[in-house]
Amino acid sequence: MRRMMKIKEQILIFGGLALFLFVATYAFWQEGEAKKIRRQVAKSAGEECIESREYMRENHMLVLDEWRHSAVREGDRIHVTPDGREFEKNMSTCLGCHTGKQFFCYNCHQYASVKPNCWGCHQAQ
Repeated sequence: MRRMMKIKEQILIFGGLALFLFVATYAFWQEGEAKKIRRQVAKSAGEECIESREYMRENHMLVLDEWRHSAVREGDRIHVTPDGREFEKNMSTCLGCHTGKQFFCYNCHQYASVKPNCWGCHQAQ
């Protein structure tokens, strides 16, 4: 009888340890990349973006921050690409092709749990 109680206690202890290890390491078992975000992005209205699609997906926030700094603080309001194309440094440049912040900005930012402060000053389009 006593031996039977000891075996039940051991099973509970090892079961609890196994459950703890499973829960503690579950996040590390997940492999691969994050799921692709389903987006509704307008096609370009004739011109290409200032950089490649891959670059803009990863660095758009850096571009917008640099544009804000140079336009507001330095008065440099024109962006010239390496191939000589010129763009105004403002939100209208982006939203001219990528119409509507609801589908272009909001869905991705909501998915990534990011709350940019662009729309505190800029009007929603």
